Amino acid sequence: MTEDTAADRESTTRDLYVVFEVDPSPESDCPLGDFDGRVDEIRQQFAGDDCHTDTTVQTSDCDCEPDSDCTEVVHTTSAVDESCPCTVFGEFGCVPELSAVTDERMVLETYLPDRDRLSELVDALKAVADGLRLRQLKRIDNGTTERGRHTATLDLFEVTEKQREAVTKAIGAGYYESPRETSLGELATDLDISKSALTQRLNSVESKLATAAFAEASADG
Repeated sequence: MTEDTAADRESTTRDLYVVFEVDPSPESDCPLGDFDGRVDEIRQQFAGDDCHTDTTVQTSDCDCEPDSDCTEVVHTTSAVDESCPCTVFGEFGCVPELSAVTDERMVLETYLPDRDRLSELVDALKAVADGLRLRQLKRIDNGTTERGRHTATLDLFEVTEKQREAVTKAIGAGYYESPRETSLGELATDLDISKSALTQRLNSVESKLATAAFAEASADG
């Protein structure tokens, strides 16, 4: 085994924490949408042209005691598929973490260096996925971030590129912090648009988030 030197390693700062809900395309051969039962844990590794996955699944068809949790670990090996969302993350130098797989929907967490990379990643994921939603987007301060469980999701197929750029810029600049770390005028100047245009874009995204939050709260109730 050879030792890495400083010249062999490349370090970049991760400024954004992102959680996506992804509906893989039917053309994708990703095995993670084929499980019966609740997925508890997923471990994934790429080796050459192969993707190896160990998935812990809760099952009902077992000889466990009544009312006890019964799990099994399923190993799968598949060829790397260009239409697989995990492959897209790798192309952007991101390390995705699969935190859940339910009803053929994957929940993936990752860290990104900046908002421009986020916009490029979203465009690439939309090209291979049937559905793409943003569950959580947080700026990382001092290397830490809170992972909220109960958050509204935003359908990224319903948001324009300009709206996404505006809200990502606002989050990155601390516009939604309390107290605010930037003003509407400063954001508008950075984006080279008027304050009224920026307000319209932010209001549109905030309205979609509010609608999604209400719908999810109603479903949970």
